[in-house]
Amino acid sequence: MKLKSLELFLRQALRATLIAIVAALLALMTVQIVLRYGFNSSLLWAEEACRYLLIWLSFLAVVLALERGEVASLSFLGASLPRVPALLVAALAALASAILCLLLARYGWTYAELAGREPIPALRFLLEDLFGASAPTAPRTFWVYVAIPAGMALLAVRLIANTVLYLRAIPAGTEVFDVLEQHPENMVE
Repeated sequence: MKLKSLELFLRQALRATLIAIVAALLALMTVQIVLRYGFNSSLLWAEEACRYLLIWLSFLAVVLALERGEVASLSFLGASLPRVPALLVAALAALASAILCLLLARYGWTYAELAGREPIPALRFLLEDLFGASAPTAPRTFWVYVAIPAGMALLAVRLIANTVLYLRAIPAGTEVFDVLEQHPENMVE
């Protein structure tokens, strides 16, 4: 029961984060468009900030897309196999995908550490413009690149949970396409 409440908390936190990112994107781009076309001016950092927000949005939203069944998959094999082999193939595919995601998270972290040493360019210019020589150091691009391992690690956790659900469905007599549908707590409205 505690695991389900933790899963629900994490899902709600992820949804709230994604909503905040989308709201920030809409606000920033609206202000940028109004300033650019209405006042012939613009925010120096808005486009770069939106680019970074879109990167985070993409890597985090894939977890909810998987839960909702909105990720491309090859379902013809599960439909053509008998129940137990279909569940085993689905579990194996989810496990292989989780391993791939963990590898991407591992090497994504290495990439973030190596490539993320430079300060975020637009933020550095903004801070130098505001504070001059006493400007604080701008955050590093590490915080942009760390979206890769964060998103892949969360996706791996979801795929491992799906693997467990597929394996539990074997003795329960559940069909492969009904496994995730029978667990509404795994779905996002």
